[in-house]
Amino acid sequence: MQKHGYMLTIKEVVHMADVEIRLVEGRADAYFKGFTVKTGGQEAPSPFDLFITSLGTCAALTAAGYCKSRGLDSEGMQILVDVERNPDTRLATKVKMEIVLPEGFPAEHRTRVLKAANACFVKKHLYEQPEFETVVREA
Repeated sequence: MQKHGYMLTIKEVVHMADVEIRLVEGRADAYFKGFTVKTGGQEAPSPFDLFITSLGTCAALTAAGYCKSRGLDSEGMQILVDVERNPDTRLATKVKMEIVLPEGFPAEHRTRVLKAANACFVKKHLYEQPEFETVVREA
């Protein structure tokens, strides 16, 4: 019986992150999927603002998907988002979204479009929280 020899070559593995954040001129710029999102500083939204915005835009797109799948026009639909905060901790205590439907939107779909908006993928992460892991390494 002949044994086959295998040579194992170890290569340095470079991790390609889903999102890369770079600190630039007092901002934290996020690079992902060909986009650049600037955060912080005087001329860009804060990371918390982007978080709240992502909740609203996710709800809007999920509601629009519901409408599209049923041949309903969602053009002009609005999602208004208000945040209540604890004055001591400044943490959000309530995020309220109001869906403003376009004129003539069928009444029989109001409850279902609300249910669709509440099923937003970003919002689901608040109910089923991911584990967070942060490590430090040198460049």
